[in-house]
Amino acid sequence: MDDVSEAQHLSLDASNCYSSAWANAVATAGGEYVSWGGRGKGGRGVNRRTFQPHDIIVDSVSLEFANDTSVTGAGRGGSTTLLEEAYLKLLPSKVYALVGRNGVGKSVFLKRIAAQKIPGLSPHIKSYLVPQEVFGHEDLSPMNILLNHHEQMKDLSLVIAHLEKELDLLDETAEDYAERVEEICNRISELEDGSANENSESERTRKAREALLFFGVDESSFDIPTIKLSGGVRKKIALACVLMEMPQLILLDEPTNHMDFFSICRLRQLITTCSDTKTTIVLVSHDVDLLNDVATDVIHFHDHKLDYYSGNYDEYKRVRRERVTCQLKQAKTLETQRSAMAESIDNMKKKATSTDNRSAKKKINKAIASKTKKLERHGIEKNEKGHRRTLQNDGGIRIGSINAIDASTRNQLTHKQLLKRAEVDISPIPDKAVQFDFRDTSSTWCDEPLVSLLDVGFGYGADDNLLFDCVEISIREKSRVTIIGENATGKSTLLSLIAGIITPLHGTFHRANGLNIGYFHQHSADNFISENIVSDSIVTALSFLQKKFPSKTEQDIRGELTRFGLSPKQAGTNVRFLSGGERTRLSMATMMLEDPQLLIIDEISNHLDSESVEALIYGLNKWNGTIIMTSHDTNLLRSVGDPNECYVLFDGMLRRIEGGIDRYLQIAFTTLKQR
Repeated sequence: MDDVSEAQHLSLDASNCYSSAWANAVATAGGEYVSWGGRGKGGRGVNRRTFQPHDIIVDSVSLEFANDTSVTGAGRGGSTTLLEEAYLKLLPSKVYALVGRNGVGKSVFLKRIAAQKIPGLSPHIKSYLVPQEVFGHEDLSPMNILLNHHEQMKDLSLVIAHLEKELDLLDETAEDYAERVEEICNRISELEDGSANENSESERTRKAREALLFFGVDESSFDIPTIKLSGGVRKKIALACVLMEMPQLILLDEPTNHMDFFSICRLRQLITTCSDTKTTIVLVSHDVDLLNDVATDVIHFHDHKLDYYSGNYDEYKRVRRERVTCQLKQAKTLETQRSAMAESIDNMKKKATSTDNRSAKKKINKAIASKTKKLERHGIEKNEKGHRRTLQNDGGIRIGSINAIDASTRNQLTHKQLLKRAEVDISPIPDKAVQFDFRDTSSTWCDEPLVSLLDVGFGYGADDNLLFDCVEISIREKSRVTIIGENATGKSTLLSLIAGIITPLHGTFHRANGLNIGYFHQHSADNFISENIVSDSIVTALSFLQKKFPSKTEQDIRGELTRFGLSPKQAGTNVRFLSGGERTRLSMATMMLEDPQLLIIDEISNHLDSESVEALIYGLNKWNGTIIMTSHDTNLLRSVGDPNECYVLFDGMLRRIEGGIDRYLQIAFTTLKQR
């Protein structure tokens, strides 16, 4: 038998994924009959992962964000853990929606992947990141950016060399050897053919022009420095780089920011085209409609880990809701069972105290010790998948049990305190607040229009080059007005004019007496530091508001910050280290401390996560004031705006559109097909 076992063991090559399981089985048998098959012994329980060049799989991903004490202030240095022993899995032809609260580290995670700073990430993966904010350059035009980026991506010699090295290391005796060789050779051929076909300068220029025109960048802007272009046009240029190169991994961080609806339609077309190939896309967006339409999977970034869900965003929410409901039911059941067991132990203790029989008392104390151990072991019966927990799958300690508390803590607490501590540990961990709680405002104008514009015109330059002209609109109390249109048509300028930031070149502008206006412009979060904070100074959200509103008490300011989802910890954090979403909340709290009756909101959702947008919708719908807003987020406009108060700014004219945002989208799709 030993000779047979040794011969079978040697026949298994070291590269075979079953060889280690066979070696363990032989060692365990100790020269006797070898048990083979079943979980962990060559059976179906072994996960046999074959090599796939397009798969991105990395185990034990850890990610930290380092803080600088010279900037953050005393006691706030060190680093913040974003990911700890997480599992990264990105498969080809998939569109992953990366979701998570503001500040968890989604943008940092995408930047690390794009910079190849994730240990274990294959170096032959060609990726491209479209960041949240695309900054302009004084010496680079859109054509320069696309051609320069093409030159950087064209040097594929290192990628090809890495693939050739992997080809040399393949095991010729493996079952899938031929398939793996063909896969790698096809990949090398694609890279070499692409490099050879794009050596012509005219060919590269043609591809760059087509990519820019696809996203609606006007030809007159091709040679203008990008610093003079709007944020929406710069975002289109970044997406044009993706279309021109078609890398294996595309990372999109809030790609709809500053984009008009026509450009978002083009973005959807790009994502659909990429998903039909072997391209992998990771998408961070607050646009629920986009996530539902294009996402094939969802990655939930929370608690320093990555959880994977199949399906779109609505499917992810459904599964999450079911899991939370299941956790609450299990927690309630466990609490009931534990209370019954504790009551039984107390009754037995009373019985032991009242009896004088030493033998009976000894038996009762033994039973009490046994029940106490059972109580300490008792925990959640099922895991997250709904399967009953077993020693083999989930280990010997159940979640929610007293034994799950670390030994040092257990030694410092009484038995009743341990029971209370276990009750807290088993309940679902509450997420940080995402609320937007707007304080109701007073009403004193009755039927008088709050704002009215009559034949108003405005432009930057000569009178014959107006952005808009003959604009007429009347805003009454409690109205929910939405203004939509393409990029560069003057929507933000019109809102600035209504807010009183600029004055019209001609026409009549009237504002009701005593009206306070709160204005959130689209760059409020981005420019918050440069506009409000002196360089190198350490300013927290709390100290900033105390200085801006000296008549307000600290309690009032903290209360207002809490209303907009900023915790005491965030209130005491240097604003330089707040995320874009947290700065958005701070800007809203600042605005609401001035007690406005009219809110003018320009692209507020740019830095908010999808859950925060839903909370914002809830808060705005509860508020009793007046709202004028523009946004590219169709779900936000549809949920807050009045369909009868929807206006389109087009060709310098402001027109009411019956049917609201949905009717406008129908027109946009029809127009796009005709182009």
